[in-house]
Amino acid sequence: MSFKSYDTWFKISILALGFYIIIKVMPIYFPIILAMILAFILNPLVNYITSIGFGVKKRHIGRGISVICAFLILILFLLLVGTFVLLPFIHEFDKFIVDLPNLISKIQNIAIKIQQRAQLLDLPANINTFIEQAITSAASFSADLAKRILQAVFGFASSIVELVVVPVLAYYFLKDWSILKDKIVSLFTVESRGKVRKIIEEMSLVISAYIRGQVIISIIIGIFVFSGMYLLGVDYPLVLGLLAACTESIPIIGPIIGSVPAIMLAYLISPTLAFKVIIFYILVQFLENQIVVPNIMGHTIDLHPVAIIISLLIGSQLWGIIGMMLAVPVAALLRVLIKQLWITNER
Repeated sequence: MSFKSYDTWFKISILALGFYIIIKVMPIYFPIILAMILAFILNPLVNYITSIGFGVKKRHIGRGISVICAFLILILFLLLVGTFVLLPFIHEFDKFIVDLPNLISKIQNIAIKIQQRAQLLDLPANINTFIEQAITSAASFSADLAKRILQAVFGFASSIVELVVVPVLAYYFLKDWSILKDKIVSLFTVESRGKVRKIIEEMSLVISAYIRGQVIISIIIGIFVFSGMYLLGVDYPLVLGLLAACTESIPIIGPIIGSVPAIMLAYLISPTLAFKVIIFYILVQFLENQIVVPNIMGHTIDLHPVAIIISLLIGSQLWGIIGMMLAVPVAALLRVLIKQLWITNER
């Protein structure tokens, strides 16, 4: 076996080991991941505050003070959101949780009626069974998904440990990122430090652009859905808006998952309203794919749809819903590694 073959297998082993470590530590270090996400979101604001010059000599604020200022701006923003959005949402969410069993029961009754009508059409028995099971399963899955996602959001927010740990870690990530990066690079040999530094910088650019873009897109879609459901008269518009924002981070299937509960809630009012909701979600998807995503995300990830689907399947098996949300950025990081370790070397 040639030296090149040994080198290739060594790189594959390193990637496999890194992926295995990520799988093992993901549940334990979830607050660290959230802190890194928060740091990536606030980093442009911190850089902007640091670049501002004050006084005659245009002195700049230190990075530590800039980070504190960014957190104060974030807190002010959250207070405004909490005042005008969070309190009404909590009331609506509580009502949704109380009504959820009754809603599922109504949807199951509708499934039975659809099956009865299908029997009048003299369809094969297996098709009738499939129709009933598909509708019932979709109703139960979508309702359960909405409940679990929203409960996870509030469950995390109610944890004192995470509320303290996440911002503290984010502060140090923002303040000392250059120092941390140098420490990581220093662990490698002198010959490989340039390559390692380039990989870290490219990973940082990809993941920061993805996170900021995804947050902006999720907010836009959440506002779109809330406004549309409110104007159409569908129940729980705030819950549906937040669900759409959360599932938006799941590529390809996320918007579909987020739309199913809205369509079913609308159908409980009238089939005509359900049809209007379907048209609304199709329109939102069209605007998202043609205008919102190209202008905000561009070609940040640069992953083939097949790679995205495979990443989603792996992520869902490993970490469930959270895994599906993290699958694409993790795949993007692996793409950077493969590009730097193989493609660049071959050139």
